[in-house]
Amino acid sequence: MVSEVWVVTSAVLIVALILPYLKKKDTTGNPRKEDVFFQVPALLVLTVILFVSFGNLSYPLFSIRSPMNVAGALMFIVSLIIRLSAHVTINTNYSWTLEIREGHTLVEDGLYRYVRHPIYFGTFIGVMAIPIYMSSLPGFLLCFLAIPVLNYRIGIEERMLIEEFGEEYERYKERTWRLFPYIY
Repeated sequence: MVSEVWVVTSAVLIVALILPYLKKKDTTGNPRKEDVFFQVPALLVLTVILFVSFGNLSYPLFSIRSPMNVAGALMFIVSLIIRLSAHVTINTNYSWTLEIREGHTLVEDGLYRYVRHPIYFGTFIGVMAIPIYMSSLPGFLLCFLAIPVLNYRIGIEERMLIEEFGEEYERYKERTWRLFPYIY
């Protein structure tokens, strides 16, 4: 099983290193700085979480052996529902890269009524679900490394949205949570 962990870890690292070069470029033809500074750390944190969580796996991966397996699996399903719902709501405004598109609108429906970044929220829940499913306390604790990475990306995105929507976005910020409902 350890060799499978190395294969997954290697695949994620390769994606982390290559992905910024496949995405939108800046005016000089290089990967945009904000994409590199978000994607590489985000994927490296995910790699560490995966490696630590799966490192001592001694049973079949998709077996229910404890309440932690059930909790982790349910959290992962919830994370997928949150992300899918947010994607459907945001529709054509969604992009892997941070950009304002022609006809871009400020979305305030669905989950966006409560949280400004529900896709990131759902992603964080999904990342936390992995070590919970694997009953890995070190992996769970490492999940909190994702918060500064997400905050970096959110900061860039919110500056861009303020520039585009101005006072409308400022009012939206006042009545919604940034990432975690009722917490932050």
